[in-house]
Amino acid sequence: MTNNNLEHHLNSRSLETIFKEHLDNSLDCAKVLGQLFSNLDERDLHIEQAKILEEKGDKLTEEAFRALEHLTYSEYIRITEELIKRLDDIVDGLNNTARLIDICHPKQIEDAAQDILKVILSMIERLRIEIGGYPNNDLANVRACSKELKNHESSADAIYHDWRKKQRSLLVMSLIDESNWTEILGVLEETTDAAYHAALLLERIIRYRQRA
Repeated sequence: MTNNNLEHHLNSRSLETIFKEHLDNSLDCAKVLGQLFSNLDERDLHIEQAKILEEKGDKLTEEAFRALEHLTYSEYIRITEELIKRLDDIVDGLNNTARLIDICHPKQIEDAAQDILKVILSMIERLRIEIGGYPNNDLANVRACSKELKNHESSADAIYHDWRKKQRSLLVMSLIDESNWTEILGVLEETTDAAYHAALLLERIIRYRQRA
């Protein structure tokens, strides 16, 4: 280890601290998105807040990658890098939803968007609890977390699918509005995928550490 790497290692924060802050930041962003959904007349304020939180997430992602630089590359590092990317995908998805609201300028928020956002909030909160035990998690607890988040992800997928079926059968929206909301809801559903895969990656990390 070079002197520069040693100095960086001594000054860097632990991944545990960074992961916790990342999920706290994502939870804040999800709450801001909820405020946007409830206050479209003040959209600019909430959209800007979501952007600020996404930029904070980018900095935390960069910090997490830097924390791995002094370690010899291994399967453990590769899986951890994937977890970092998935955590970043969560806050990116929330901010991208706010950006789409800014672009599409809907007059009201679809109930399906509210429902999927509630699912995302539940997923982040559950993941925050489990990440609090990193890196010494109980494997059974992590597996339970993965199973719970899979159920949440399936629920969000069903909400999205049912919404699309309803639009095609009832033809209640213009084609433009339907296209806009298909994209918005698609981004929200992809955000639940990111949270679920973060849980799976955490499970893989814990299994790897127990084998090492």
